[in-house]
Amino acid sequence: MLTTALFAFLLQASAPAPADPPPATERLRAAAPLAAAFPNTTLLGYEVTGRSPRSVRESINESKPADPQGQRHDAVTRWRYQPRWMGRNGQCLPESATVELQITIILPDLATRSALPGREGEAWDRYFDALVAHEVNHARVAQAGAEQMQVAMRAATDCAGMQAAVQGVNSAVQAANDQYDQQTGHGRTEGAVYPRSR
Repeated sequence: MLTTALFAFLLQASAPAPADPPPATERLRAAAPLAAAFPNTTLLGYEVTGRSPRSVRESINESKPADPQGQRHDAVTRWRYQPRWMGRNGQCLPESATVELQITIILPDLATRSALPGREGEAWDRYFDALVAHEVNHARVAQAGAEQMQVAMRAATDCAGMQAAVQGVNSAVQAANDQYDQQTGHGRTEGAVYPRSR
């Protein structure tokens, strides 16, 4: 008699945050459509207020989220892989492997955008667009990793080979995202700086 089992475990780029901000408001979703529409993504927002660049920056600094290493940034992207495969008679079936991906993007949600006059508001918009683009690029790396992980798992010959493929791809995705942050200064070289020095 053949029996089929389902094996699953979670791999994620970060430990759960102590306290996540709430789900994105409609205001934030409208301001960040690229992030809001990204597949398998939950968008969260921490509220920011202020009527000048300085007060907005102070508000961001008070509330910005931490990455897995505990360093705080204006925005953070986390991802989690859930590899699954079937087993029969105590043997893994690599051809059955699938990988589910869950992404979380945390962004500042400026409640007082309309209070920033003219050029100051435009400067915020440029910064915010660059910040969103940077975080979505992190999500793209994670998404590509899910596809690579599934291919590598299906190419394995046994359970150990699949687990090694999962660990290898997960490590490569983390390294690629770390390198991207190093190259861009966490988005600063891409324009994610607010306020800019005059």
